[in-house]
Amino acid sequence: MADVLLLFQNNREVPHDIEERHIEQVRAACTGPVTVCRGEEEALAGGIDAEVLYTWGGSGIMPQAWCAASRRLKWIHSFSAGVNPIMDSPISKLPVRLTNAKGIHGKTMGVTAIGYIISFLRGFPQLRRQQEAHIWDKTTVQLLEPTGLTVGIVGAGAIAGEVARLCKAMDMRVLGVKRTVTPLEHYDGVYANGELELVLGQSDFVVVLTPLTAETRGLIGARELAYMKRSGVLINMARGPVVDTAALVEALQNGVIGGAALDAVDPEPLPADSPLWDMPNTVITPHCAADSNLYMDRAIAQFCENLKRYERGEPLFNEIDMRRSY
Repeated sequence: MADVLLLFQNNREVPHDIEERHIEQVRAACTGPVTVCRGEEEALAGGIDAEVLYTWGGSGIMPQAWCAASRRLKWIHSFSAGVNPIMDSPISKLPVRLTNAKGIHGKTMGVTAIGYIISFLRGFPQLRRQQEAHIWDKTTVQLLEPTGLTVGIVGAGAIAGEVARLCKAMDMRVLGVKRTVTPLEHYDGVYANGELELVLGQSDFVVVLTPLTAETRGLIGARELAYMKRSGVLINMARGPVVDTAALVEALQNGVIGGAALDAVDPEPLPADSPLWDMPNTVITPHCAADSNLYMDRAIAQFCENLKRYERGEPLFNEIDMRRSY
C-alpha cells in the first residue's frame, strides 16, 4: 500500500492550480493516504513522510531537505517533463526512482510552435509594431506561405511528433534529428545527431526540442548557426542552455540567421539588459510554450495511471535514467 505526498505551490514560474477534484483523483488511484502540502517546510514541520512524492521538478528550489529526511521515499514523480533541477541537486544521489510528465505537452507546444512559424511567415512582429505606431503599410513585410518550406526538428521525440503533424498539415517538409534513426510518422527524413548540420542547412525553421543533458548543453553554437540559412529562424522550446546565448545574439545582430523565437533562454528569466529583448527579428516568450488551462488535468491523469502501475508492481513509464538525466 503506497502513500503519496503531493507537494506543490503555484507561483509566477508555475502558474498552475491543483484543485480539489485533482486531489480526489489521486486519492481514488491510491490505496494509501494522500497528504497535500504547499511547501517542504510544511511537510517537515508536520512530520510528514511518504513512499511517493509528487512535486514540480522543472524549476525553482527542489525539496532537498524533505527528501534527505525521508526514511520511506522510493519514488518521485515530477509534474514537469524537465527534471534538471532534481538531477543537479543532492536528490539525484538518493536511492529513489524518478519519473516525469513527458507526453502531456505535445498539443500545447505543437500549437505554440505553429504560432511562432506563422508569426514570422506573416510578419506579425513588424505589423504589431506598426499598429502601436498607427502606421498602415503592408510593404514593410514579405508575406510568405508555409507550402514547400522545411522545418528541422532537433530532438524528434514525443513533443516533436505533434509539431511535425501540424507542420505537415500546412504542407511543409519536415526533417528530424534524433539519437537513434528510425522511420517516424509525419517526417520526410530522420537524421542522426551527428548529421545535425545537414538538417540545419536545409531548414527554414529549426525547432529545438531536445532535453538538456551534458551532450546537448551548448549544442547550438556559432558553428551550428553558421550552417543555417541566412533567412532561417531558430525556435528554442527546449532548455535555454541548449543554445549558446552569446553566439545567438551575435548571429542575429550580424544577419547570420534571419530570426529567433525563444521560449527558453539562458539565463532565465532573461535579464532586462539583454539585447534579445529589443531585436526586431526576435520573439520572446517566458517559458510558457507548454502551459495551458488543461495542463494540470493531463498531469494528474498521467500520474494516477503511473501510480496504479506502481502499486501493481508493473514497470513505470517515463522513468528517468539517472546516469543520462533523461
